[in-house]
Amino acid sequence: MIIRVLLLSALAAIGYMVFLRRSRFPVHILLVFLMLAVAGTAVIFPEKTDVIAAVFGVGRGVDLITYLVLVSLLYTVTHYYTKFVDIEQQLTQLVREIAILRAEVRQAKGESLAAPPPAEAVAAAEAPAIAGRAAGPATRDDAQQP
Repeated sequence: MIIRVLLLSALAAIGYMVFLRRSRFPVHILLVFLMLAVAGTAVIFPEKTDVIAAVFGVGRGVDLITYLVLVSLLYTVTHYYTKFVDIEQQLTQLVREIAILRAEVRQAKGESLAAPPPAEAVAAAEAPAIAGRAAGPATRDDAQQP
């Protein structure tokens, strides 16, 4: 009985966290709540999972749940790994573009492309920009007005 209370509390906490992060699509939230409802039903009525497992040809309900969780976790890991690789490639592309743009700016200023500018020069060049931002307009709308 204690394990049921703990599991239901954990499912309720997950549902609360999903509800707080409503920035996702409503379909995703609905899908998560549907999965939480199925999980809650399995916690409250564990004997029903044996009946469902028998329909799928699995011996016990806990085995069916284990298989489903394993496949879900493998899918999730694969999905996020591919997203990570895509983001890594995008980041590499952005860094390359920034390096090319910096080189073009330095070349236009007549600076040497062989060595990067000294740190003091970079700090001195950025200081007026930082000071200008602090004293500048507070909003974008103010910045666009003459």
